[in-house]
Amino acid sequence: MRKYSDVFSNKDFLWGSATAAYQCEGAWNEDGKGEGEWDYFNHHSVLNIHNEDGDDASDFYHRYKEDIDLMVEGGQNTYRFSISWVRILPNGTGEINQKGIDFYNNVINYCLEKDVEPNVTLFHYDLPLTLAAQGGWLNNKITDYFDEYAKVCFKEFGDRVKIWATINEPRYYSYCSNIVGNYPPNRYADIQSYFQYQYNLMLASAKAVHSFKQMKIDGIIGIVHDNGSVEVDPAAEQQEEIFKIADFFYNRMILVPALEGKLPDELEEMKKTFNFMIYHSENDAEIFSKGKGDYLGLNLYNRQYVKHWENGETEIFHNNKGANSTSLEGIRLKGLFESSFDKEVRRNQWGREINPRVMHTSLVEIKERYGNPLILIAENGHGIYESPDENGYVEDNERIEIFNEFLEYMLAAKAEGVNVKGYYHWSTMDLYSWINGYEKRYGLVRVDFENNFKRIPKKSYYWYKDFINNYSQSME
Repeated sequence: MRKYSDVFSNKDFLWGSATAAYQCEGAWNEDGKGEGEWDYFNHHSVLNIHNEDGDDASDFYHRYKEDIDLMVEGGQNTYRFSISWVRILPNGTGEINQKGIDFYNNVINYCLEKDVEPNVTLFHYDLPLTLAAQGGWLNNKITDYFDEYAKVCFKEFGDRVKIWATINEPRYYSYCSNIVGNYPPNRYADIQSYFQYQYNLMLASAKAVHSFKQMKIDGIIGIVHDNGSVEVDPAAEQQEEIFKIADFFYNRMILVPALEGKLPDELEEMKKTFNFMIYHSENDAEIFSKGKGDYLGLNLYNRQYVKHWENGETEIFHNNKGANSTSLEGIRLKGLFESSFDKEVRRNQWGREINPRVMHTSLVEIKERYGNPLILIAENGHGIYESPDENGYVEDNERIEIFNEFLEYMLAAKAEGVNVKGYYHWSTMDLYSWINGYEKRYGLVRVDFENNFKRIPKKSYYWYKDFINNYSQSME
């Protein structure tokens, strides 16, 4: 029987790529799958600005073997993917869908047949619609529903899956759902819901981690955080106070429970600062103490560059229209802080900073502040518009340039003692990029959505293969 101890004895470093269920699987109503919140949103909401959905996505549901084969041919030894909650429990709780179990068994078994380490995320934004209708992540009961779902997955797949993540990006998920308002249920600048979401997401994660330990599953389990490494503009006033407030807003409600098994010491102070409440149960502190993870997954793309609030009402700046908008990604929280915009740093066409240096600074910061936990870079990539040649081949030189910078900064942090053991490029293949639709592409492999989902490896796919090979040779 496979043991977790074999993972790093057989692979000195995990090199792979990542996807999420709703973004790549398709088959949205096949084989007993229930309806998810994103299914409903994309089918019915006027806020679906590109009028696109994940009904077919990249058709991974029918083509998973081809995609895994391409990973192997590209030198990758691990694959991070998420499970669709409603493919396992169509109503979010209760009856189990055996065909959903069968599908993920097939994916996991094929990964292992090809010597690809499966890394499984239980929740990646795709909430069951029935639970969304009951208040979603504002309803404390959902923490028990999630635990029930997690235990089904541990029981069915835990003999073979050795790396688990409970929840993908609880902070950013809450941010898009409650602050930006571009993810369902589309609340805007709702600070109360923003923090209550994070609390319930982390409580749900802690319950699942505790169940994992109680069931004596052989493996590791953690959470995946979009590390919003905070840097304060040198020209800002009250820099220490601004850092403390912004770091709480972007990081502390996730990192402290995940790595220390408790709520942040400054929570009561910050409840007054941001003017929010937390609805909770009496024994939650004990649950958090039993829910400390074994590792931290980090999705690293950018930093949070901030300064003191200057003037103006609360406003969120976000660009889901790409080249059709000049908006830069950021926020202004009245009376607290606001984003600063560094003109010396590149930005992509969606208004986000391109700053690979933050890979190094973020990793070192985690090491120094949180005791050097085991870290896996669970996502890192670069979204662009692409122009394939007549054969569908893409020379994505811009992606390769940025890709290389990020990796060099990661390996520099590793050489300085950061306990980073794996890297997953986002994404394995082109997929549905949430509210950005299909035009924004991240994949190492191009998907021709107009031609039977044909797969065509890009220049970056071959570049990554060479990078992995060169790294392996340097370790011999």
